[in-house]
Amino acid sequence: MDQVPIPDQMAERIAALLDKAESTPYPEEADAFMGKAQELMARHAIDEAMLDAARGSHEEIEVVELTIAPPYASAKSMLLNSVASSNRCRMVVASRPNGRVLCSLVGFGTDIRHTRSLYLSLSHQAVRFMLAAPLPPGDTPRRFRHSFLLAYAHRIGERLEEADALARTEAENEQLARPAGRSVSLVMASREAKVDRALADAFPRLGTKRVSSSSGGGHASGRAAADRSSLNRPSVRGGGPSLPSG
Repeated sequence: MDQVPIPDQMAERIAALLDKAESTPYPEEADAFMGKAQELMARHAIDEAMLDAARGSHEEIEVVELTIAPPYASAKSMLLNSVASSNRCRMVVASRPNGRVLCSLVGFGTDIRHTRSLYLSLSHQAVRFMLAAPLPPGDTPRRFRHSFLLAYAHRIGERLEEADALARTEAENEQLARPAGRSVSLVMASREAKVDRALADAFPRLGTKRVSSSSGGGHASGRAAADRSSLNRPSVRGGGPSLPSG
């Protein structure tokens, strides 16, 4: 069976929803556009996995490196990790000179592409919300922003996991109506197991890393901002503010 590309109509729908989500000044509208676009992205990833299983092909697992620059590189890497995990990728971080963090993503090509594009969009949104958030009395900009980004990353991870679970449930319900081939749950579990094995082979000696938060105001503000963010791909317009120092 030949590989079936993403229909142009679906790509156009996702791009249109993205533009609307990023351009509207109303958080409720942005969230609605986000929800539909994320549903399409999640279903695309599931459909790609099911097609791959049906044709018996073996998509290769990739290892892609991304370098995150300061300031707040460790906090920003947590956002990338949240996005990667919800897209069935694994991430390994390593400190580099001048405050940079090297992030190695392990996963299937489709999932890594979704991870990279979604992270870019969310990092731009994080900057916008962070700069608009008032600094609580007695707090410092650096402590507040670091905690903001950590809380933002954690809450985004929760939202992405919820969206992915919903997409899987819908795909499973559709399959029950038209039984054919392997189950969605088994296919997705098999893919994740392959990624875990590839991670162990590429990085046999791994430890854990904890990043702490010290600003209650930044934590609360970051979670609230994550709830207002569009879980979408970056706009074709591109660009966006970068995180300030301080």
